[in-house]
Amino acid sequence: MGISSVNLVVLFVWVCLLSHVKYGEAIDEYKYTVHIINNLGNSNQLTTHCYTNGNDLGVHVLSTSQEFQWTLHRGLWVPKTYWCDMTAENRSKTVQVFYDMKAFTDMCADKGLGECFWSVRDDGFYMMDDVHGNWKLIVDWNS
Repeated sequence: MGISSVNLVVLFVWVCLLSHVKYGEAIDEYKYTVHIINNLGNSNQLTTHCYTNGNDLGVHVLSTSQEFQWTLHRGLWVPKTYWCDMTAENRSKTVQVFYDMKAFTDMCADKGLGECFWSVRDDGFYMMDDVHGNWKLIVDWNS
């Protein structure tokens, strides 16, 4: 008694799905927490609206030294890029605050359990470079 081609296809799809789920779970173990900190001078408020494809994190108004944070689990079915529209006084900027590229994620502390710190300042948007232990200007308000 042989296996029909239909049964063989069903078995193949089932095995692929199981291995795909297992692979997705392994990747999903990587998580990052993104922190947006208002370090603007003169007690200026910072309005942030952060989002990714299909996931709106809402609008948050931050006073000086306040932060907004969220945790994302990097995985096969999880968006790999987050943006924040940031507004302070009479200026605004859209900043890509997370993207799944090694050069970026290496800056986020412990690999796989990273903390991505952003400091919004009067001259621009800084990210903590955990590899070198200092703040790095990534984008200025005017570029």
